[in-house]
Amino acid sequence: MGWDQELLEVVDAHRTPWATALAEGLMAAGQPTATYVAATGAVLVFAWLFKAWRPVFAALLASVIATGLAEAGKEFIGRPRPPADLALVPADGFAMPSSIGALTAGAAVPLMLMWWRGGSRTGRAMSALLGLGTVLVGVSMVYLGAHWLSDVVAGWLLGAALGVAAFLLLERAPARTERHFRTADD
Repeated sequence: MGWDQELLEVVDAHRTPWATALAEGLMAAGQPTATYVAATGAVLVFAWLFKAWRPVFAALLASVIATGLAEAGKEFIGRPRPPADLALVPADGFAMPSSIGALTAGAAVPLMLMWWRGGSRTGRAMSALLGLGTVLVGVSMVYLGAHWLSDVVAGWLLGAALGVAAFLLLERAPARTERHFRTADD
């Protein structure tokens, strides 16, 4: 934990009002249940508009499983959060792995893979934006002192692995709806 402590001490010595406001805004946006309900609604609309049911379902599945595993992992590992003198926000419970890191990576990776596979510039740009958003949320947790960097990296790895697994699993599943909607001419 030595390098985690040193890194957070450097962050603490270089915090700025604008970065603190940004990090606190990201954290506040992710707190209410309404945020998760709205995000779920948005991805379902996205799935409907772009016929992207499998990647969206993979994102939802991976994020839920990753969050659950991260929460269980915290209890198993029992790693304490950063000390209060280095934290800008109060955080309770254990720290490793970061559940927000797992959730954001689990949700982002299947959609990133979908867009990257499409090969378009827009798809690659959307993929990069999702990746950037995931990194920004995780870094803000470290900046605020709610997590050590290694907690966030462990959460990202957990979420990304589950995101890839869910994407691959659902991409290979048979398309039952296609079979139900075939016409007699097919």
